[in-house]
Amino acid sequence: MALLARIIRLFKADINGVMDQIEDQGLLLKQHLRDMEASLVQKETKLKKMGFAMDQAQQAYKKGKKETDNLELDLEVAIKKDKDDIARSLIKKLKPLTRIQSERCSHIDLLNHEIVQFKENIDQQRLQYEQLKQKATEYFYRIEKQNWENTWSAMPAGLSVNDLSEEEIELELLQRKDAIKGGAES
Repeated sequence: MALLARIIRLFKADINGVMDQIEDQGLLLKQHLRDMEASLVQKETKLKKMGFAMDQAQQAYKKGKKETDNLELDLEVAIKKDKDDIARSLIKKLKPLTRIQSERCSHIDLLNHEIVQFKENIDQQRLQYEQLKQKATEYFYRIEKQNWENTWSAMPAGLSVNDLSEEEIELELLQRKDAIKGGAES
């Protein structure tokens, strides 16, 4: 049984090793960066929606405040003129509206707190994204540089860019002379 377990473990390790070699680390890094950016865009969209909800709540509160203020003025007039029936009716309207205004105020405070927290979270994630993006740029630069170095080191000895044939040099000289003479005549 122990032999079978070891064979299974060896097989799993071999599969994982093959998968690690197949996966292109650069592609995975690029995909991770795209996922992070998409997540940030989604969160910024949600933040905008939260801001819109805050605006709506504040508008509802202002509208309710005007209505409450008007009812308060009417109530004061009714009391001064000894119109108790009208005053009672106004109080019946005013009490629930006051409670609703209090709930709206609490809702606005809660939304404001959530927006601040969410914005801080997004700012931290944006910073992490920018840092990772910078590190990825450096990583890709190093990989590209390493690939160039490997390409140059793999060139056969004695072959270099500077080894041009006399014919190639002569052709280049003639082309440049024609370009200069042709440009001078124009």
